[in-house]
Amino acid sequence: MSLPEPATGVSPVTLLASLDSEAGRLSELVARLQRELDDAADAGEEADVIRRHVLRHPERFAPDERERASDRAQELAGKRRTLEERLQAAHERAALCAEMGTMLRGALEQISEGAEHVVQTTSALELYQAVEAERLRIARDLHDGPAQVLADLVLRAEILDKIAESNPDGLHQELAEFKNSVRNVVADLRKFMFDLRPDSLDDLGLVATMRRYTNSFEDRTGVTCRFNVTGEDRRLPPSLEEALFRIMQEALTNVQRHSGAKTVEVTLNLTDARATARIRDDGAGFDSGHYQEPVGRRKLGVLGMTERAAALGGRLEVSSQPGRGTEILAEFELGA
Repeated sequence: MSLPEPATGVSPVTLLASLDSEAGRLSELVARLQRELDDAADAGEEADVIRRHVLRHPERFAPDERERASDRAQELAGKRRTLEERLQAAHERAALCAEMGTMLRGALEQISEGAEHVVQTTSALELYQAVEAERLRIARDLHDGPAQVLADLVLRAEILDKIAESNPDGLHQELAEFKNSVRNVVADLRKFMFDLRPDSLDDLGLVATMRRYTNSFEDRTGVTCRFNVTGEDRRLPPSLEEALFRIMQEALTNVQRHSGAKTVEVTLNLTDARATARIRDDGAGFDSGHYQEPVGRRKLGVLGMTERAAALGGRLEVSSQPGRGTEILAEFELGA
């Protein structure tokens, strides 16, 4: 369900036709997903009624019947959540198609009057696709992680209630496992919230946040991650701290996904005149003079970092050689 991929040299008329075609396909998809969701909701409600009845009267059912009722309810609940997420994603893609179609039509009108804005429009489309892809990734991670665990906790809470009535002696072990599951889902949710917007960035500043993030990165990936601060450890304007954090976060994400590195070093240099972030890994590297990211990414990682730097008057450089790792440098001049 991806949007039409912009290509170098594609005409705006062709891109607009592709967007219109995608919008029509998405409209049909939305209608189909809504029908499937309605059917799944009806089936899920029926299965949940059966499950609750079995839980209230376990003595009337064989163990395999109780298990089937529980599995069926969970299966349909999961299917419903998946359909809801797919429907939401389809709605968002349809809205994105409509918005980009409007932008392109406006660009075509300007071109007919002698204006040339196609490159800007294509860049905007790439950025919108990057945002949409990230939102979809977060939704999938939430569904596969905390959302699934929370759904299981609801069911286990009802089972605990029955155990308390029928077998109080076995309740202690079940409660211990239940509390452990709750702790795990809370930890997962905190990680998601930190990735989206670290509260420590506002409270403690960039240096403390990056120390925490690089430690977490090393624990999570197994890649040795060293974080160094040179110059003066001090606070920067909030917008600059956020830009530097996001650039370093994206750079480390690229190290994890693409470099195959064993070690990465992050250096933050703060002086009165300049703030610089340097991320250097010992991974596979590439020929930066002839580099093209995979079509699916369209240089969105580098583009996003470059746009963040440029928005605050900074610059970003990427240098690499095959077999000799990659270095990303982000530099911002500070006012007097």
